[in-house]
Amino acid sequence: MKKTIADSQALLGDLAYDAVRDAILANDIKPGDRVSEYKVAEWLGISRTPVREGLRRLENEGLLTPHPRRGLVVASIDDAALQQLYAVRELLETAAAASAAEHATEAEIATLRHLVQAEKEIMDQPGRMNEHNRVFHEAIYRAAHNKFLLKFLLITSDTLSAYRNVSTLVIEERRRQVLEEHAEICEAISRRDAEGARAVMGRHVRNALKVRVQLQHSELLNEIRQRGGPGLLSSHIKRGGGDGPKG
Repeated sequence: MKKTIADSQALLGDLAYDAVRDAILANDIKPGDRVSEYKVAEWLGISRTPVREGLRRLENEGLLTPHPRRGLVVASIDDAALQQLYAVRELLETAAAASAAEHATEAEIATLRHLVQAEKEIMDQPGRMNEHNRVFHEAIYRAAHNKFLLKFLLITSDTLSAYRNVSTLVIEERRRQVLEEHAEICEAISRRDAEGARAVMGRHVRNALKVRVQLQHSELLNEIRQRGGPGLLSSHIKRGGGDGPKG
């Protein structure tokens, strides 16, 4: 079957969406950075029409926001919005944990146990543990066996990731706390204890918010940013390179 022009435009729109989304989630483009339709099109070597559609999707998901003078910028977040976003996260993730306790297969439970065990080996590696943390939570989302819940969980997770200049897991005490909480969540799901899983997950999310707010207002965050230097993206585009659509 021959692809129509509309099909090709849709595929290119997906390409633009995925490329910019990945750059935001990798913190290559930071909160407050401008995302230019022209720059994205030049970076990817495609026309501006599908780029416009991809950026519109990111705006609808809250990763980009319009600025009166600068156009679309990567969304930033204040304390009130952070509280609201974590409230949504708690509602969704507690529902997922409870549903996973009821519907997870034995293989999925075995995977969760393996992930908890593996976390013990990377306690001193914040970057790897941050990625591992995401894998653990997504394993619970999928073990809930609710495609609509999964959709909203992934959107919420991506939105949170975009706002995180620095992971709370840079703090050693938080890494230890997360490992303990993950083990408790896994144990509750393994026991098929839906309400227990819901309660532990709720505490896990509330603790994450508490540390996130503290980190957001601490000197530690500024020190980490300074050590990290500029983002991986320059303000211009290098054709064929890994740089993204900033500027």
